[in-house]
Amino acid sequence: MGALLGLGGGVIMVPLLVFLLDVPIHIASGASIVAVVATSSASASVYVRDEVTNMRLGMFLELATTLGAVTGASLMANASESVLKALFGLSLLYASVVMGVQMRKTDRSWESRPDDWLASKLRLGGSYWDEAREEEIEYGVDHTLPTFGVSYIAGILSGLLGIGGGGVKVPAMNVVSSVPMKAAVATSNFMIGVTASASALVYIRHGFCDVFITAPVVLGTLVGSYLGARMTRRLRGVMMKRVFIAVLLILGLRMIISGAGLL
Repeated sequence: MGALLGLGGGVIMVPLLVFLLDVPIHIASGASIVAVVATSSASASVYVRDEVTNMRLGMFLELATTLGAVTGASLMANASESVLKALFGLSLLYASVVMGVQMRKTDRSWESRPDDWLASKLRLGGSYWDEAREEEIEYGVDHTLPTFGVSYIAGILSGLLGIGGGGVKVPAMNVVSSVPMKAAVATSNFMIGVTASASALVYIRHGFCDVFITAPVVLGTLVGSYLGARMTRRLRGVMMKRVFIAVLLILGLRMIISGAGLL
């Protein structure tokens, strides 16, 4: 699911470890952030090979995301478990609502817009062959600076919660910058490995990476992320977006309820 939707898998792994195995959220986040590096390594190679990843856009946004990841990981050790759960849930709900509203405006997974002045100067626009639609998709990148700012916030959430930040980065690229869903997912997978690596070092230093939890999570993630990336080529962007919204909505509500002590 992480590779298929560009989430890094953290938004799914953390709730599963917390709710099904009763793992403390700090330890779950530590295992997740290391596994996110594995997700990126396995899936990004497939997306790059298929030329769906917008590498120029990814490297530009990663400047903000990496800085945010280090900031978030530094704050993580002193944050309470209930606060982390509430922040996690709210970030997922926000992303699902924003993408749901945008979906009502078009029958495609994005609104076609030209490059803005910064994207034009940096040549951030791109194209890829869509196997599901059997057509070449060309797109521009709009509102580049706001997306850069949101990427910093995504980095903070990644470091703070061990989720890779894809739940925020994908909606930012797709809704704010009008990047097609498949390109946003592929670019997010390319970015999250760097983001997670920056914050994983902080988790390891604080002793939040339990090897008996982290090792099997990483092994499972490696296999799943490779399969997910291969499945993406055969799916339409609109279908991917609907699944993305549903997953974020369910997990977001579950985390908020748990953080409030109601479950």
